[in-house]
Amino acid sequence: IISSAASFGRVNEMQNAIDFRELRRQERQRLRSSNRDGKNESSHSNQNPVKCDANNGVSNPYDPSYAIVSPLAPYDTLLLGNTLSEETHKILSPRLNSVYYAEKFLSPSTSQEILSWLPTIPKYSRHDTIPKSNKRNDHHNVKQPHLLAEKEESLRHNGKWTRLKHARRNVALFDGTLVEYELPPILQRLSSTLVAIGAFPPCQPPNHVLINEYQPGEGIMPHTDGPAYESRTATISLGGSDVVFKLWPRRTIKEEDESDGIEKQQQIMPSNLGIKKSENGSSKTSSDVTTNPALEVILHGNGSLVVFTDDAYLNHCHEISEGLLEEVTTKGICGNNLEGGTLIRRGHRFSLTFRCKKIGPS
Repeated sequence: IISSAASFGRVNEMQNAIDFRELRRQERQRLRSSNRDGKNESSHSNQNPVKCDANNGVSNPYDPSYAIVSPLAPYDTLLLGNTLSEETHKILSPRLNSVYYAEKFLSPSTSQEILSWLPTIPKYSRHDTIPKSNKRNDHHNVKQPHLLAEKEESLRHNGKWTRLKHARRNVALFDGTLVEYELPPILQRLSSTLVAIGAFPPCQPPNHVLINEYQPGEGIMPHTDGPAYESRTATISLGGSDVVFKLWPRRTIKEEDESDGIEKQQQIMPSNLGIKKSENGSSKTSSDVTTNPALEVILHGNGSLVVFTDDAYLNHCHEISEGLLEEVTTKGICGNNLEGGTLIRRGHRFSLTFRCKKIGPS
């Protein structure tokens, strides 16, 4: 776990952990705009006006777009009955009950199809131009030029490999919510597959995909995906390397207010969760402040799938440790290796993370 002193100097790197900096600024601005009605971030699970039922689809007839799933046929999977089931895939953990894992999800042929497609994604260039079709729809941002500039920068990055300066890894973002932009067919099929197996409800299909390329030893700092998305994330691992995926409890607002002398931005980082002082000055560990993650899951690199939602999404940060070429699972905490002690050697890996980005009322 990173020390408090080290983590304080790495805030910028954490902020770039999910996306490049320009996209983060754009989404924060969009969220501030959508929250002007007084709702705060803690209630973001209810910000979407559409009431989604995973079994019955959209209950709001005025927004049928949420029920649209790609017409492309889903892939056949290695799941029994092509279904992600609670009985088979739910991780049994005393601290979390909203994480699902399928070691064998994609077939070798589908995995190879995706791996062959990844090198065809173009690389970002600062000289890239924006499609005219998207420029024509920016007339409402003329009075807010800073928003227009951020949106244009995001459009230049969309669908291209981009090198993150601070995190030092390659990412490719595909945002299907952008005007007149569709996800590539292969990502549409994967999105349809995730809906077909029950990982996403039909009324909130994945419309946003982030692809990360990790070299041996590279990881991602503890972070949350945030309120810009519905509280559900699915990640497919490819490339052959296994990693240990960790979920850390977030600190509550109450805990943050009671901690004196620590900046708020530090408080929410799991690397700072450790020993608290009792009233008599002795050290103690609270149930929410721990030096161990709430859950570990070994993600196998040959087409596995992990899905986390609800409490795991809202109240926990997730991480893949950085700077490690090998690590050992923790006894009693690793959900698919409860005995612990398994050595995981890190290598080259791709992750494809699918989310449903919230779309505000038109």
